[in-house]
Order: sequence, then C-alpha cells, then structure tokens
Amino acid sequence: MTTSKPKLRTGTRMSLDEFLALGETDERLELFDGVLYVMSTPTKDHQFLMRWIARYFDDHIDAFEIPPAEIHLDITTILSAELPRAVEPDIVVILAGRDNIGGTIHVEGVPDIVVEILSSDRNHDLVFKRRIYAEAGVREYWIFDPVNDTVLPLELHDGEYVERPTLTAADTLATPLLPGLSIPLVDIFHHRRRPPREE
Repeated sequence: MTTSKPKLRTGTRMSLDEFLALGETDERLELFDGVLYVMSTPTKDHQFLMRWIARYFDDHIDAFEIPPAEIHLDITTILSAELPRAVEPDIVVILAGRDNIGGTIHVEGVPDIVVEILSSDRNHDLVFKRRIYAEAGVREYWIFDPVNDTVLPLELHDGEYVERPTLTAADTLATPLLPGLSIPLVDIFHHRRRPPREE
C-alpha cells in the first residue's frame, strides 16, 4: 500500500534542509525566510521566452574559448543559508571566476544576473523578489513583461536597484557585465513561433 505525499502549500514553514530534501517535485517551489512559496505553472509563452532569452546568452558565451559566464535555467538558487532563502529564477548567470557557487545540483551563492519573466503573480517578481535580490546582492535583475512586451533592467547601487529605461521590442538589451552581449528584443517578443498569449 502506497501513501501519496501531502500537497505542498504556500505558507508552510520549513528549514532549508527540509526544503532541499523535497528533491524533484511536480510543483515549482521557493523558500523565503523559512516559508514555502508554491509558484504557478509556467505558460507555453513563458517557457518560449525563457528558452529564447537563454539562447542569446548561450550563443554569446559559446563564442569564447574561455567562457565568460555560465547560465542555468529553472535551478534552485540558495541566496542565503542563514535566513534561509532559496529561489528558482527563470535564468541565472554566473560570471567567470565565481565557479565555486555553481554547485552540481543547486547554485549555492548569489548570481550576477537574474532574469524573471512575469507570471500571474506579478507582484511576487516586481516587488517581493526585487527586494530579496537586492538584499542578496544580485548585481542585475531583468524583469521581462510578456503582457506588455517590455523589459525593466535593474542595476544594484548601494544595496538598492536603480532602474534603467524600460525597453520595448524596438530596443536591444545589453549589459556591461557581459561586453558584446546584444539581445534584439524584437527577435524575442515578435518571434514568428511565439505561442499565443492568454487574454
């Protein structure tokens, strides 16, 4: 006789060790100061945008004999073991020379760039995660808005994020952290194979 695991719920309290012991689950989970957060299932559009953004990072990194960074998608990232805080960003970028935080299963440290694509709980990424990433010391936080086809790039200065101009499909996204990286947003937002968006 087998017993099913109890359904995980937002608001459940647990330690970081208990959170990591959950392993692979059907849900996408994050931990904030010992409190569980169950994320919504990503849409096809969300997954499409994530893959295409990552492709530009991959193409840029592959052009170098010695890669200037490593990139991970949907990976548990332990921002703080003490608080405890573990998130699952859409994309994390770790610059060369910081390979010690990469880990084999999780990212155990603070990435240099985090990319989030807004989901149904927009406040979670726009307000809550903005504070969490700033407190952790993530140098750049890019927020992609698939409803309005915009990107809000944030740069960390003196512990707080400063907003660069909001970008549209007519713009190109770049960062001083990876010189030469250029992401023409029209190729992402107006891609001919982009799935229909929910109304």
